Amino acid sequence: MSEAKTKKVKPDIRAITRLVPPSGNLVQGQSELPINPDLARHAAEIIAASQNHYGGSEGDAHLRKAVAEKIKKYNGIEVDLESSPLELMITNGGTGALIGIAQSFLRGKSALVFEPYYPYHRKILEEFGSKTETFELDSNLSFEKDALLEKCKALKNRPEFPLKAIIVCTPANPSGKVMTQTELEAIADVAKELDLMVVSDEVYEHYVYGENPHIPIATLPDMWERTVTVNSFSKSWNISGWRLGYAYGAGNLVAPINTVANIVNVCPATPLQSALSKVLMADENYYDNLREKFQGKRRLFSEGLNDLGFKIYDSGSAFYLWTRIPEQFDDAIKFNELLMQNGVGATPGSAFADSDDWDAFMRICIAREDEILEGAMEKIRNVLR
Repeated sequence: MSEAKTKKVKPDIRAITRLVPPSGNLVQGQSELPINPDLARHAAEIIAASQNHYGGSEGDAHLRKAVAEKIKKYNGIEVDLESSPLELMITNGGTGALIGIAQSFLRGKSALVFEPYYPYHRKILEEFGSKTETFELDSNLSFEKDALLEKCKALKNRPEFPLKAIIVCTPANPSGKVMTQTELEAIADVAKELDLMVVSDEVYEHYVYGENPHIPIATLPDMWERTVTVNSFSKSWNISGWRLGYAYGAGNLVAPINTVANIVNVCPATPLQSALSKVLMADENYYDNLREKFQGKRRLFSEGLNDLGFKIYDSGSAFYLWTRIPEQFDDAIKFNELLMQNGVGATPGSAFADSDDWDAFMRICIAREDEILEGAMEKIRNVLR
């Protein structure tokens, strides 16, 4: 009698983060760059003025207006702020939006994630009574439409935890992959054929620099009605601890999320929302400068890794590097332990996958000051010399 297959043990990203000194920490997916000075000043002034009370669960009116302007400018979508039910809400980070989606639409249902996947897409859903199913991308992080349709059909028709949604993350965490228009159209076609909703996680949209532009799937034909777009200010404004994000889509999709937010969170932090509203659209070059800064970080760090035998995936975005570790190693967990002994660390690929296909890969977060990246690179060189 054969033994039952044991569940794959995944690296704990937050545990690894605590074990690596800040000078070599390329582990956790957050920006550790300084806060925008104007944003910090506004927050201090608003808090000092005692504007620290409850607000609406849907978010600060001024911030909602600024976000609507941002969505129109960068995503080509006009959100109706006067719509009832509402089409746009401020959330407690992107996570707050995902919790609302899981509670509102996915209990007793399942959602499909593309592997390698963001672990919290799975953890959140399963904590709230849903299931996630994986659809593994090929070695080039691509997929065939027919295979996706076949997988989704089988999941849609099963009696327990039938498929309700496809989760799209572009640019992706962990790989940075930017979905092409052809890939997004394939996902949209499958969603429409099987009457599925789409959750589009677009947190890293402003780090796209390659030939494939960022395309919100909600802009494709007939996709507004079935898509909830989730985003966050944590990365692009270096305020992950503020827990501010947003969700938008058709009113019948967003309103239930707001109902959950009202119960679970009451409201996002009111003084922080007010401060962000004052700067969000004040500098028309802000996101261009952000993209250029990170493109430079990616170029320099990639050059160093390439010289050491890493093979970096050309993702088209620049917050993460997804890389095959040097050929003499085939286990990123063990390789990372070696790095950690020398004061530097990243995240093994197995943290983002169920299969063994990604065990020799790593996610490296480059949202760090240049001197931190330079020091981390020197530590990696010392390991491989």
